[in-house]
Amino acid sequence: MSGRIYQQPLLPNPLPRNLFHSLACCLTLAAMSSAVTPALADIRVVNAQGEHRMGDRDTREDAIRLATEAAKRNALEQVATYLESVTVVSDMDVTKDEIRTYTAGLVIVLNQQISTTLDGDVVVIKADLLAQMDTDEVAKAITALRENEDARAQLIAMKQENEQLQEELNAVNQTLGSASTPDQAQQAAQKRKEILNRVQSNAMVSQAWTNWILVSPEGIPQSLLNSASGLSPTNPHVAIAQQIITSRQPQAPPQPPRPGSRPGRMPSHELVPPPGSSGAPRTLNEMIHRTPTRPSQFGHPRGEQRR
Repeated sequence: MSGRIYQQPLLPNPLPRNLFHSLACCLTLAAMSSAVTPALADIRVVNAQGEHRMGDRDTREDAIRLATEAAKRNALEQVATYLESVTVVSDMDVTKDEIRTYTAGLVIVLNQQISTTLDGDVVVIKADLLAQMDTDEVAKAITALRENEDARAQLIAMKQENEQLQEELNAVNQTLGSASTPDQAQQAAQKRKEILNRVQSNAMVSQAWTNWILVSPEGIPQSLLNSASGLSPTNPHVAIAQQIITSRQPQAPPQPPRPGSRPGRMPSHELVPPPGSSGAPRTLNEMIHRTPTRPSQFGHPRGEQRR
């Protein structure tokens, strides 16, 4: 026998059986997690359009407001139709009318575009909205709003009122188009502005109720109510919301302002943000049109340029 010592070759240490079992469990859980996660956050994106065909007595400002309101109704109808078929909502035994009533404040506008085209001699203002909503948040909102009698009653009342206002808006549009004197046209145009202001004021009050119930029940959504009052000073829903929400507030000692803090402000509500600006996402209810500093009148549609 030679003097060499035989050394067994080094091999990797075999993995313990329990480690194999642990790895298998981890892989299984990872696969299950990847399959379940998308269902927990069901984000629905809708693209909605609205338009208004301008008459000789229409202003561009009013045409934009009318086109945008039509796009908002279109977006809400798409959302309601989709939610009606989603299990997380359909299992709650909720009607499409209720869905429309409760969800406008939860539809987030991702992008908005206003365009102007010509159809023969008619100027057509078009509004395109890209919006999204989360079905999980919608289910939570419906549950919370249905359980709050004050909020539910007010949201239903404003929805019914807005439907009546829409009928009045259609009628006044026809009156404006057929007006035979400047005085008749002026009265119809003023009436239309008041109706649009009331519709948008109701939307802001609805948003205030939604925010108070879901976002900050400890604070009054004062900026929204102030904006709603500014749009329609005689809107009784503003006073009702102010009274009920204030009476539900817990009494807390006043706190001194923090150094450098400023009072909260509503974001400016522009349909098309100016170039270079980055507007924060808004809901359908928060979308209103601010009167331009230089309102333009389209008395002669043939002079309109494509934009």
